[in-house]
Amino acid sequence: MKYLIPFMLFVFLASAAFADSQQGELKLTGTVRRVMAIGGETTGWALVLDFETAADGMVFREIELDPGDTKMEQYKNQHVEVTGTLFDKTGVERGKYTVFQIRSIKME
Repeated sequence: MKYLIPFMLFVFLASAAFADSQQGELKLTGTVRRVMAIGGETTGWALVLDFETAADGMVFREIELDPGDTKMEQYKNQHVEVTGTLFDKTGVERGKYTVFQIRSIKME
């Protein structure tokens, strides 16, 4: 019984995050960092999340960012809150992978 309540809480929070992602927009917090990949199949930026986050049936600890027109250098190694949507990209080397497209970003 003592494990039932924490488990139910986890399921509730994970399903809430999943439901949000299905509706489109997510709000995430974490630290922005530069990333590199062999073959260049990367946007060059990732968000190391404050907490594991469940969305679209997957659990993320870090997610690649698609900054669009946002100049990301000022956010490098900074703690931020980003709002946007998840989408899938396909690369020759990596195959299908998930990217977070930024709609807005602010330092915390």
